[in-house]
This record gives sequence, structure tokens and C-alpha cells, in this order.
Amino acid sequence: MKERGFGYIEIVIVLAVVAVAGYLLMQYFTSTAKTVEKIQQDRPLARTKLAADQATLTSVQGLVRSYQAEKGQYPPDKATVVGLLVSPPRFQCAGNDFEYDPATGTLSLTITDDSRC
Repeated sequence: MKERGFGYIEIVIVLAVVAVAGYLLMQYFTSTAKTVEKIQQDRPLARTKLAADQATLTSVQGLVRSYQAEKGQYPPDKATVVGLLVSPPRFQCAGNDFEYDPATGTLSLTITDDSRC
């Protein structure tokens, strides 16, 4: 009488194929997760927003220098600097602002939440 069913060799072959397929899937998902993580770390769009905010600050710095050249002194406070503008500066990264040092006339970008930018 002939027995029906799978032999030992067939079961070992199926297990080997399943193990190799599992290993390949694990490698695929691991590399995909690393790629997504790298893209999130690089955040190219956020970097362009930060560059735009720095460019905005540079243009405001130009107005401060013009004020100093015309009046012989730097603006006395941040409110005066904002008053030189047609409208308050709009930064691309939410929550960003600038600090003003009236003694030196320098402006610096204040990033309140680095994860937003």
C-alpha cells in the first residue's frame, strides 16, 4: 500500500524556501524603513523653508543698515525695526521670529520648534 502525504525532503525544501522568502522580505522592509528615516532626517523641504527665513532676515538686516546710514544710529528697538517694514516679516517655519540687538544692529533668527522646520 502506497502512503500519501509529504516526505521529509519536501517539507525541508518548503521550509527553506519560506525561510529565504522571509529573510528577503525582512531585508526589504528594513531598507525601506531606513530610507524613510533618512528622508525624514534630511527634510529637504524644511531646509528650504529655513533658508527662506534666513533670506527674509537678511533683507530686514539690509533695512537696519539703511536706517543706520541715514540716521547715524541703529534703530532703538525691535518695534522700530518692524516699523521699517511694509508688513511684519512672514517666516515660512511656524513659530520662527527674530531677535534684535540695538547696540550692534544685528538680527538673529529664533527657531522656537526645530521639528516644525
